Amino acid sequence: MRPLELKLKNFGPYVDETVDFTRFEQAPLFLITGKTGSGKTTIFDAMCYALFNETSGKKRQAFQMRSDFASDKKETSVEFTFEHQGKIYYIKRQPKQVLAGRGGKPVEKKAKVELIYPGPAEEKLAIQKIPEARRFIDELLHLTAEQFTKVILLPQGEFRNFLAADSKEKEEVLRNLFGSELFERWTEQLKAKFKEQNAKYQQKEQQLMLSMQQADFSSETQIPELWLEQIKSWLEQVNAQLAEQAKTWQQAKKENERLQHILSKQEELQKSFDLLEKLQAKQADLLAKAPKREALRQQIVILKWALKHQTNFELLENNKATLVKTKHDIQKTEQSYAELKNEQLSLATKLAKHEVKHKEIANYQYQYKQLETNLPLYKVVSELLTARKEVEARQSVLVAEIQKTTTSLDKKQAKLATIKAKQHALTELIQEKGSLETKLEKLKYQQVALTELLQKQVDLDKRQTNIKNLQNELADAITISQKARAKARDLANQLADHYIFVAVKKLQAGKPCPVCGSLEHPSPAKVSEVARIDEEQVEQAKQQARKLEDTVTALQARINEFNAETVERQKEFETKRQAFFEKYPALEKSELTSLEDKLAQNKHELIQEITILTDKEKEAASLQKQQETLEQKSEQARSKLTELNEQAQAAQLDKQTLITQLAEKQAQLPAKYQTEKQAKAQLRIWQQKIAEFEAHLADLNAHIKQTEQSLVATETKLNEAKQQAKELQQVISQRQADLEAVCAVKKVTLAELKDLLAQSVQLEQLEKALADQQKELDSINGQVEILSKQVAGQKQPDLEQTNKKLLQAKRTEAKLQQLVAELEHKYSTNTKCYQQVKSLFEQQQAEFTQLGQLKELVDVVTGKGEQKLGFERYILQTYLKEVLLTANVRLAHLTNGRYELCLNEDTGRGASSTGLELDIYDDNAGKRRSVHTLSGGESFLAALALALALGEVIQKKSGGIEIEALFVDEGFGSLDQEALRVALETLQTIEGKNRMVGIISHVTELKAQLPYQLQVVTKGERSTLRYVTTI
Repeated sequence: MRPLELKLKNFGPYVDETVDFTRFEQAPLFLITGKTGSGKTTIFDAMCYALFNETSGKKRQAFQMRSDFASDKKETSVEFTFEHQGKIYYIKRQPKQVLAGRGGKPVEKKAKVELIYPGPAEEKLAIQKIPEARRFIDELLHLTAEQFTKVILLPQGEFRNFLAADSKEKEEVLRNLFGSELFERWTEQLKAKFKEQNAKYQQKEQQLMLSMQQADFSSETQIPELWLEQIKSWLEQVNAQLAEQAKTWQQAKKENERLQHILSKQEELQKSFDLLEKLQAKQADLLAKAPKREALRQQIVILKWALKHQTNFELLENNKATLVKTKHDIQKTEQSYAELKNEQLSLATKLAKHEVKHKEIANYQYQYKQLETNLPLYKVVSELLTARKEVEARQSVLVAEIQKTTTSLDKKQAKLATIKAKQHALTELIQEKGSLETKLEKLKYQQVALTELLQKQVDLDKRQTNIKNLQNELADAITISQKARAKARDLANQLADHYIFVAVKKLQAGKPCPVCGSLEHPSPAKVSEVARIDEEQVEQAKQQARKLEDTVTALQARINEFNAETVERQKEFETKRQAFFEKYPALEKSELTSLEDKLAQNKHELIQEITILTDKEKEAASLQKQQETLEQKSEQARSKLTELNEQAQAAQLDKQTLITQLAEKQAQLPAKYQTEKQAKAQLRIWQQKIAEFEAHLADLNAHIKQTEQSLVATETKLNEAKQQAKELQQVISQRQADLEAVCAVKKVTLAELKDLLAQSVQLEQLEKALADQQKELDSINGQVEILSKQVAGQKQPDLEQTNKKLLQAKRTEAKLQQLVAELEHKYSTNTKCYQQVKSLFEQQQAEFTQLGQLKELVDVVTGKGEQKLGFERYILQTYLKEVLLTANVRLAHLTNGRYELCLNEDTGRGASSTGLELDIYDDNAGKRRSVHTLSGGESFLAALALALALGEVIQKKSGGIEIEALFVDEGFGSLDQEALRVALETLQTIEGKNRMVGIISHVTELKAQLPYQLQVVTKGERSTLRYVTTI
């Protein structure tokens, strides 16, 4: 991933700035410099925010990066363009922010994103959802935000702290970089599982103790095995005792049942004696009430006789009531007939009076028809009045329109004169544009030629840098080659010493020496024993030395070839430079970069002048268009004014005609009713009076007719009622004579018959009472006979004595039953406790074994073993070893082979100081020592090598993603001149691997050595960017 362009708007201290990274593509190194707090790191916050929606280091939230000075109408945004695997990507983000809405009210705007990326056919595709954009970036770069910042930005002091940190602190950093949280989570899961199982084990222990305490059993031991044996023996004893007690209880139960049976028989006999005595007493009482029953029987007979004549008596009473009602109706009808006669006379009088008013109503009807005929004339007059008003209104409108059009025409004429004056002034300025465009075209050709020269100069500078890097590499190779030759010589000498030592050891008296042939060996060579070295090791060392010598030769040849080619390109550059200044003699011979700035400034000034003149041309064209429009509108206004005057004259003629017609029509109207409103009001009055008269007459006639009909109906009704009364009187006389004859037989009057009928409602109740008394007497007689036979020859039982025996038997049975129940409950409870304790104990024993195995595993993965190295730290140790291999290659170059980073494999006092501790091997001293003993400059070089290596390893672990940019934010001020030179050469070597390298610093020496710079200039709370290519 290579950054191309970064735009910041109201982000941090930047109002609207653009970082163009392409301006540093040809530079081996470039410097980002500025005061502390000016906003250098903000550039990388913006880059990280654009990609991952969070700032570098997560020290601030995205919405906190909005500039304090930003207007509430200006949005905060970051736009980032970068190249990845040959394709261009663009992303724009806007954080959550509060802006001014309608009416100036603050409105919170949600965070937004827009990601543009090339599709399969190179078409541009877009993503505008934040989660989708994050997934796309993750899949594209295969890096987290934290990994990205570690790979692309080496923060100030952070890797020095990492170098000196203990194992626990290093573990936290490496966990985030290499994503080893999985191993930590697995370890935590094991710990949680152990904790959970241990809690379950303890819970089982508590359940076991609780179950033992719940038993109704006394035991002094708390050991489950012994307790189980004791309670088992107790259960066997209680089981035998329970069987014996149950047998005794069953015998007592049988005795109780026998006595209960005897008592039941005695109670039944006693009940029979008691009931017989009671029934005999009631039998005597019923026999004493026989006369009352006979009187009741006679009353029932006379009531039944009265009921036989009830119908005739009721008919007689009904006829009498009907006769009374009929006589009352006759009286009422005669009164109504007299009232109707009086009403008939009154209506005849009213009709006579109504005939007198008929002549007056006929006169109203005549006047109504005459006035109704003149109504259309009122409508004609009203229409003429309306037409006159419309003409007068039209005249007013025409007068106002004529005045408005005249004023508008005068204004257009004045504005037209002003435009013509401006056009004349602009024409003289526009004539200068042609000469300026010619100068601009010539300047563009000069810039193209100068850019080509500058490119060749940059190429030469880069070649010089590469030659210098190759020379440094050659010096390193010569040093390594010399060491390899010395090592080969040392191995050869050691091999010779080994052969001599072996030969001396094999010398024997009387046997010839393999060197001189002597049979005596008075003074053999004094050679000490050396390490065993074989010829193959010596040969390998010699081959390695020869390979290194070949490498030195090849590097020397490459440098010579590169120097020759560079000399040729230098000559070519000088020739083209001379030709450029000869072609453009007006240009001063100075530094090409200064000349580039001067040409750019001239071009900018020319473009500004041409832009101004172009705007003037547009202004002149606009004025010409305005002039044409005004002339056209002025002509239209004149035509309209003529037309309006003609319309005003026609309106005046129409008005005079209408006035004449209106006078003629108004003369034809009745003098008494000059308006249509007055005429219609009078018509309504006449119409109402006529209607009222006709309605009253109709009501009167209808009333007279209704009265005559009512008289006829009332007379008929009266005659019918008199006939009915006569007939009823005859029926009543006959029926009363018949009933009196029947009553005489029983010697009762009609009044007594009426009383008997009133009492007849009780007949059914009296009959039932008589039957119930007889039935009860019969029943008691039968029961007395049966009970007398049952108790014949028997004595009354002694219930009290039998109850005492039964009570004693029940007490004995209950006592035995309770004793058996208590034994059974105790036996059952203790049996359950025994089974529960036995089951829990067996489970606990099995879980104890598993818990021990799990604890042993937890101790190993959490670093509580002898090595004090946890599982995750072991994984991270493997990653760190790989980082150290890469870091030591750079550190050897930075320190001329003196220092090498290595892991401290000693076991510390605790897990926090074991596994990831670092030592430094000092080749000058030939021994290891702690990294804490390094000086400030040495610490920086070691931290720089470690940081670069860590970035490379992270890229490999993330799928081999190439991050083609690196920014170092470290304290270069702690380095001396030589260390600073070596550090810069190392960073230039990185650039040689197609990686853009920027240094963030304000060290003066760096400003002098790095010509390509991005300067952050502060003014108040705002910062701007400035590009510098020459100091």
